[in-house]
Amino acid sequence: MIISFNPSIFHSRDDEIQNTLAKVLLLLIENDIHFLDTRSINTIFYNENGKYIFNSNPVSDYLSPKHQRSLEELLKQKSRKNITNLHRKHLMHIVVGGDENNKEIHPKSVFKIITERSKIIVENGINDWNFIRGICQKYSSSKTKRRSIYELLDRAIKNETIESMNCGGLGEMIKVTQQCIEQERYRGIFKYKLMAVLDSDRNGSGELPKGTNKSTIEHLKGRKVYSTNDCTYEPSDLIAWHILYKKKIENYMPPNVLLTNIASMTQEQKDDLNSKTYEELDFTEYSYRNIGISERQIKDQFPRMFLSSFSYHDFEQRCEHHKVFLSEAEELVSEIEQILLKMAKIL
Repeated sequence: MIISFNPSIFHSRDDEIQNTLAKVLLLLIENDIHFLDTRSINTIFYNENGKYIFNSNPVSDYLSPKHQRSLEELLKQKSRKNITNLHRKHLMHIVVGGDENNKEIHPKSVFKIITERSKIIVENGINDWNFIRGICQKYSSSKTKRRSIYELLDRAIKNETIESMNCGGLGEMIKVTQQCIEQERYRGIFKYKLMAVLDSDRNGSGELPKGTNKSTIEHLKGRKVYSTNDCTYEPSDLIAWHILYKKKIENYMPPNVLLTNIASMTQEQKDDLNSKTYEELDFTEYSYRNIGISERQIKDQFPRMFLSSFSYHDFEQRCEHHKVFLSEAEELVSEIEQILLKMAKIL
């Protein structure tokens, strides 16, 4: 997240606002996930001759002498941490201030945004989360142009500033999502901290999600959906969300990884797997019949396979036939990158 300030907020006479601003500044300076856009408040810290003047600002009174010195030194270091064009394209940008009409966010809300963990709400906390961990790991060490964004995501997962929320099945997705939204910790900031990922359970690419899947999408969008074109996230939706193009998370497993890791597959099953197109594999229901392991073993082994050693190229190839145009990237990207870039918005 990129955070800038309306300089006028630093002239507030409200003690609570000044105290909160001091806390926010320290959090931002010390955080390795969020970016402080110092250009927005350069005149608060330095005069026209480049002299550091923040210690004369009322907000500095809420910092100990030690923290005041640390802030000055850290600001010098932070100025060397560039906010790149990629960061500006793919990270959320918020402005701290008191003018809600200009979509500025109050310092108290910003403090919550920075300190509360982000959550990815998934149907199965362990299995689905290992899929997300796996794609983050592989794309953070890839040679893609957006690698720096994926490195931030991987770091956030490792330091647990972003974590999974298990809803115990698609039928509970609406209930759990609403519970999170209504929690005090996310009240007023849930659009910046929550995302939902759900299986499509479709049997073909042109099929509209049915039943609970459709109801969940309608809940997230706040309206009825009538076609597959309606089944995409828009900024006006309740929270960030993604419904899988393929049937289930298991369908994203590259076939070569399956062949390498499932020793019980018969030659006939291997030949059958190799004979299928990627489009056919998108909606194949894996079972003992076609890959030689039970449903329980599938739920156990597939998540671990997503964390095994294979290249992000395998994911890219697996999703090559259903890329999507992403306006912020100004190009076609794989669905995997689309998921990761949605996650980056709630960092």
